[in-house]
Amino acid sequence: MRRKALVVEDDAVTRSLLRKLVEAQDCDVDEARDGLTAIELLDMNDYNVILLDIVLPKLSGTVVMDHLFVTNPALLERIIVVTGLNVEDIRKLFPTVCYALSKPVIPKRLMDSIHKCLRLPADEYLTSQ
Repeated sequence: MRRKALVVEDDAVTRSLLRKLVEAQDCDVDEARDGLTAIELLDMNDYNVILLDIVLPKLSGTVVMDHLFVTNPALLERIIVVTGLNVEDIRKLFPTVCYALSKPVIPKRLMDSIHKCLRLPADEYLTSQ
């Protein structure tokens, strides 16, 4: 069964790039341009990995994580924060997120983070590159 991912990013170019990187890990991908849409999708679907920007229209990524903390805290462990903000601050606020990466994101670092977050067996990861 294919894994499912959510990419939450307001910038269309960045969202498209993130989508392609996640699809390379054999995931079906949903997209959200803002925090409100992200919460709606998270309430309706189960995701194996979530790429989440912090600075978003309507509701911020931190509001999305606060929502998950209350409604489904296990999903916090599947989040990879991709942000232009200080990632150390994000890690302090939300220590259970899978990873926090600074923009501009290095594709190899993001792929490694996706792999670790999905907990793919090493041989499956290596063959998907």
